[in-house]
Amino acid sequence: NIMAESLLSYALTTVAREKTRLTITVSTHDTILLYLINSVTDFIEGECNRRFKETTYTNEVYSIQGQGNNFLNLKQSPVSSVTSLQYRAGLKSNPNWTEFVADDWELLEDGVSGIIELHGSFPQGGNGIRASYVAGYKINFSNYGDMTTHTLPADLTDLAERLAIKLFKRREAEGKAREDFNGGSITWKDLLNHEDTETINKYKRVNFF
Repeated sequence: NIMAESLLSYALTTVAREKTRLTITVSTHDTILLYLINSVTDFIEGECNRRFKETTYTNEVYSIQGQGNNFLNLKQSPVSSVTSLQYRAGLKSNPNWTEFVADDWELLEDGVSGIIELHGSFPQGGNGIRASYVAGYKINFSNYGDMTTHTLPADLTDLAERLAIKLFKRREAEGKAREDFNGGSITWKDLLNHEDTETINKYKRVNFF
């Protein structure tokens, strides 16, 4: 048996929300809406170079280029906690990962930027730093509006919903099959208007060393 595709655990909206915006009450289109939400979510995350759902990252490795660099830009944000920040003291074949002294570094701006400042400078070289941390937004659409359990920005959800609706309506107009959406034939750039591009740029994560 082929397992049915399910909504991504990190999806930026829900089928029910899409149906509300489309004023659809029947379940006829639920499956295609699910496919579209998954595709749109992956597209937005790919463009923004990040995972939006709160996730735990363990021993994520970083390379430091240039001497005297005392900032580490974590790959994800916003960061809610950093549980470990280590440097490689040993050899590649026998790494001796050693914790930085806790008072020697701090997470800037309560983690919003995802940047760690070291009082001193990070050792230069490839794969010499690793960090374990929790980053991303809480996603719980059943409690939408409760900022303690759902912190995903509303403009990201709105973007995902609008893109999925554009695809859904284009599919109806052109009689497209589901394979067109999973087969990579979507010309995403054609779907984006200025407002969409601005939202993507607002959340785009730029990794620097």
